[in-house]
Amino acid sequence: MLHKSFKPVKCKTSLKLAVSRIKLLKNKRDQQVKVMKRDLAQLLESGQDQTARIRVEHVVREEKTIAAYDLIEIYCELIASRLPIIESQKYCPIDLKEAVASVIFASPRCADIPELQDVRKHLTAKYGKEFVSAAIELRPECGVSRLVSLQPTHFAFFPPITLVSLVSAFS
Repeated sequence: MLHKSFKPVKCKTSLKLAVSRIKLLKNKRDQQVKVMKRDLAQLLESGQDQTARIRVEHVVREEKTIAAYDLIEIYCELIASRLPIIESQKYCPIDLKEAVASVIFASPRCADIPELQDVRKHLTAKYGKEFVSAAIELRPECGVSRLVSLQPTHFAFFPPITLVSLVSAFS
């Protein structure tokens, strides 16, 4: 059985490509959120509160996704800058555990960022399948950031005041 070795240069390339893709996706989603907020403002102005309540869930979900992308982007940049440390140590450094585990956790959940799958393969070669499966399965003490692991929640009711405050900048 051949043992895959960790290739820091390829890992860094995958991390940089992931950061570039995340920036593109964030810009795209940010533009979509702006349009959705304008649409919400128009719905509220025309008195269609029920429709606005339904659509605001999507806005909140998109904003949470953008926030998660921000965090994953920061983690990718941190890992890329600390690759010499990662390469020199057998086990994941404690100060990088959250970043490494969070990127691993996000890799199967962010299908629109395929470069994270490559990063996960490289980190699996470095830290082993047990470390990676602990992060993916969110086992206790796995190190995954709570902000990355939160699933977008559905909100059943938004009072009209909250809707107005969400879209007030676009009215």
